[in-house]
Amino acid sequence: MILIFGLMLLLQTAACVERNCSFNQTDPCNTALGDKLKLEMVQETGKYNLTLQKTVNSSQDDPVCRIKGGKIKTSECDLYDKRSEVTYINGILIITNVIREDSGNYILKLHSSDGTESHKYLQVNVEAPIGSVEVSIICSSSGVMRASCSSEGDQLLYSWTLNGDPLMDGDSSIDLDEKTVGSISCSVKNHVSHMQKTIRVKLCPATFTTQNRSSLTSYTSIAFSIAGDTYRFCTFISVSGPDLFCKFDQSNPCYAALGDKLSLLMVQDAHNLELHLYKELLDSRELEVLKIKNNKEKTHESIRNRSEFIFENGTLIINRVIRADSGNYRLELYRSDGSRTFKKHLPVNIEAPIGSVEVSTSCSSNQRSVSCSSEGDQIIYSWTLNGEILEQGPMNGKTTSQLDEGTNGNISCSVKNHISHAQKTIRVKPCPALDWFCWFDQSDPCYAALGDNLNLLMVLDARKYDLIIKRINNTHNDPVCRIKNDRMRECDLYNNRPEVTVINGTLIIKRVNRADSGNYRLTVYNSDGTETFHGDLQVIVEAPIGSVEVSIICSSSGVMRVSCSSEGDQLLYSWTLNGDPLMDGNSSIDLDEETDGDISCSVKNHVSHTQKTIRVKPCPVSEVFVLVWCFQLMVLLGLLGGFHIYMRHTSADGSVGSVRRFSHLHETHVRKETGRSESANEKI
Repeated sequence: MILIFGLMLLLQTAACVERNCSFNQTDPCNTALGDKLKLEMVQETGKYNLTLQKTVNSSQDDPVCRIKGGKIKTSECDLYDKRSEVTYINGILIITNVIREDSGNYILKLHSSDGTESHKYLQVNVEAPIGSVEVSIICSSSGVMRASCSSEGDQLLYSWTLNGDPLMDGDSSIDLDEKTVGSISCSVKNHVSHMQKTIRVKLCPATFTTQNRSSLTSYTSIAFSIAGDTYRFCTFISVSGPDLFCKFDQSNPCYAALGDKLSLLMVQDAHNLELHLYKELLDSRELEVLKIKNNKEKTHESIRNRSEFIFENGTLIINRVIRADSGNYRLELYRSDGSRTFKKHLPVNIEAPIGSVEVSTSCSSNQRSVSCSSEGDQIIYSWTLNGEILEQGPMNGKTTSQLDEGTNGNISCSVKNHISHAQKTIRVKPCPALDWFCWFDQSDPCYAALGDNLNLLMVLDARKYDLIIKRINNTHNDPVCRIKNDRMRECDLYNNRPEVTVINGTLIIKRVNRADSGNYRLTVYNSDGTETFHGDLQVIVEAPIGSVEVSIICSSSGVMRVSCSSEGDQLLYSWTLNGDPLMDGNSSIDLDEETDGDISCSVKNHVSHTQKTIRVKPCPVSEVFVLVWCFQLMVLLGLLGGFHIYMRHTSADGSVGSVRRFSHLHETHVRKETGRSESANEKI
C-alpha cells in the first residue's frame, strides 16, 4: 500500500517546468509560455476568503475570481473562463499551461472573518522562451566582417564573446576586423530562458592576392630605412591551412601551435644579404639556426630536415614545429663590408592547442558541481551561466566550480590559450530531490537525505480524523501542528514554511533541513474527540555522500597507506582489493609495499552510497633507501677488508715466532748432548 501511494505521488509531481511566484514579492513574476505557474496567495488558507482581480480598465468590470472555503467559485470566476488547467490548492493558484493572456497586473484582496480587507499586488509577465540560435558571417568588399545572430522568443538580449573575451553587448549583429580568427559566440537570453551558439571564424578571402608556392596568400608590406639602407618587411597571411606567421618587428611574442607550420618573416628579398639567425639557450650559449651568405643558406641540424628558406620574401618556414623550437631568437643583418645594420629579438613559444572540451555535472550534499576538462598548454578557463561570467583563471587539465543546487540554465566552459580556443555548453537543471517515505507505525528510525523530500504517512483518510503532530522535547511548550479536514490549522512546528504541506493524510516536507531531525508523536482523534491512535517516530536527516577521493602514500619503512575521504554524515567505510573484502570501518588502511591490483573504497551512510576504485602498484624503491643501503654495504665491505688484512698480518707474525722458538729448543738440545755452554751471542 505504501509503495502504491509513493508511486502515485511521484506521478503527480513529475512533468513540466514549474515557476513559483508569490504575492509577497516586489519584483515582477516572469514565466515561460506553456510552463506551469504557481502563485502563492496565502499560507493560512482558513482565515480568508480571496478575490483575485486582473487590472484591465481599472474598473468594476475587470475580470475577477473568487475563492471561498479553499475552493474556486466557478460561478464567480470569469478571470479564467472555466479553464480546467487552473486549480487552487492550499493557498496556491496553479496554472498548468500559461498563455499570453495570463500576463498583466493582479490585485489580491484578502477578506477576513472580522470584515477587514487587505490588498496585495503582483505583475505577471509571460514570455516565449528562446528558440534555436543561428549565427552567420558576411565579408564585405570594404574589408569589414559582420557577424549576425538570430533567434525566436520575446524580449531578446544579445551578448557576444570572441575566443572567450566579451565583446559589445546589446545588438544582434557586430562588426569585426577582416583578419579576425577564432571562435565567436552569440548568447541570447530573456527573463525565462537562455541559448547560445558558437561558430568558427576564419579570415575573409583577401581582395589582393599573389600566388606563392601553390597556396593562396595575401600580404601587406612595410618599408623602413636603417643607416641609409631600405628594408622591406612583408606580412603574409594564408587564406587556408594552419600556417602561423611572425615577424621580427612585432612587439608581442610569437606563438605557434605544436605540429603546425611556422613562418618567420625577416626581409622581403634576401639576395645579396648576409643574414644570421641565432637561438639563445638557457645556459647562456647560443646556436646559429640559419646563416645566409653569398646567396647560400646553412641551417642547423635541429631544423634541417623540416625547414626551407625562401629568398624572394626572406622567410624561414619551419614545418611540424616541436616544443624544442621555443626560445628567444635574434636576427642580425650585415652589409657587404661586414658592418651590422639590423639586430632584433623575437621570443617564440610553441604551445599544444586546445583539445576537446568536456563538461560534466553532479549533485551531492546539497550542492551542484560542474567540471571542465581539456588538453593543451597555458590554458585559461572561464565559466558563464546564462551569459553571465561566473569565474575564470588558469587551468591545469581540469577545473571544478560549485553552484547552488537550484541552478537552472545553460552553463558554458570556455577554454583558450594563445593559439586556440574551444567551448562546451550544457543544460543545467536543478538537482532532483528524491522522495523518502515513512509512517508513524514503523519501528525503525526514519532516515532522509538533506535537501530531499520527506513524506510522512499519517492516515489514509484524513477527512475522518483530527491530527496533532508534536515534536517531543519534553517541555511544556513543545511545538505542535494541528491538522483538520486534511489542512494544517495551528502549526508552530514548521513556522509557516511554504514547502510543508498535507495531502491525502500525508505530511510532505520538501527540501528537508537538519532542523527537521527529531522525535515526533502523532495523535489521531475521531470526530467526537476520542483518541484512536498515537505513535512515535524518530526522524534523522543526514547529508548524503559527496565525491570519494582515494590517495596512496608509501613510507620509508616499507608500508603502503591508502586513505579515503568524502563528505557527508555518519560515514561508514569498507575496502576491497581485487574484489576481496579487507578490513572495514576505517578511512585508511595499511598494505604491503608489494601490493598490486585494484583497490576500492566504499563509503555509505543511511541515505546514500558511493565508491571509488584506483589502480595500486608496488611502491617505487626510495632513492634515499638505495643510498643508505649502498652506504651500509660499503661500510660492511670495508670492515670485512680490514679484518682480512688484520688476520693476514697476525698470521705472519705468529709463523716467525714459532720458527724462532723451534730453533732455540733445537740448540738447547744439542748443547745438552755435547756439554757446550751457551755463548753471549746466543743469549741475545
